[in-house]
Amino acid sequence: MYVNTDRLTLDNNSVDNVFVIFAAHEIRNEDERKVFFGEVKRILKPGGNVIVVEHLRDIPNFLAYNFGFFHFLPKSSWYRVFKDANLNIFNQFKITPFITVFVLEKYGA
Repeated sequence: MYVNTDRLTLDNNSVDNVFVIFAAHEIRNEDERKVFFGEVKRILKPGGNVIVVEHLRDIPNFLAYNFGFFHFLPKSSWYRVFKDANLNIFNQFKITPFITVFVLEKYGA
């Protein structure tokens, strides 16, 4: 299924949870990522969560992927995108040394 990153075809406050798994780093333009996560925030119900699962541009992924780790985004980029989309990092953890999970919520939720 194709998704327009600038307009998700769902109503405001209509989704309990959103899962973005190994996909958002493929939105290569940071401004487009901010718009996408703004759309995710728009469709998310109050009290809902966004689960983002990604590789980071960090040492463990460098050791695993060598220069391929440049395809991933640094943690600081994710923090900037989430902040600009008005999404709060409720929780963050690693499920392996290579995979990071961000649990997001709307600010003020």
